Amino acid sequence: MTTYFHNYLEPIIISTKFQRMKKLLLSLVLATGLLSSCAPQSTADNVEESAVTPQNYFVLNRNVQQLKAIAKAAGELAVADSSAFGEFNVIICGKSVQDMVTPEVMDPFMEILNANNVNVIACGFSLKKFEVDPAGLPEGVTVVPNGIQYGFEKQKAGYYSITL
Repeated sequence: MTTYFHNYLEPIIISTKFQRMKKLLLSLVLATGLLSSCAPQSTADNVEESAVTPQNYFVLNRNVQQLKAIAKAAGELAVADSSAFGEFNVIICGKSVQDMVTPEVMDPFMEILNANNVNVIACGFSLKKFEVDPAGLPEGVTVVPNGIQYGFEKQKAGYYSITL
């Protein structure tokens, strides 16, 4: 008898759930419509401004072995961003600054980084800490006093960033 009673109420329960789902779905559709009508409309000025704004990037890196992949990513972003591509900086910090003065290690990386227009920057704080002479750095490497602070400044300026 309980089975029959349970089966008897099942259509009512399903019907009630269906009504709730229907109301919820209708509410979501209305909310989506209202939100989309409140969104700022794109104008020709906005489109033109976004096309001119450069896309700038920086990578805070602690492993020179990742420089090839970073250079490849920079090259692919330059193609994807086209005329909106700005600059791409890689800041090398930590113990890996010791590898920067070894030509056998850095020369192949510098070649591919330069080919992809990547600016290579060494952290001055790390150079001091690991007693690396900046004079031994590859040609074209810039030294900043503090690579982490430099990264924060770039983030505040709107650069896309990643730390490896």
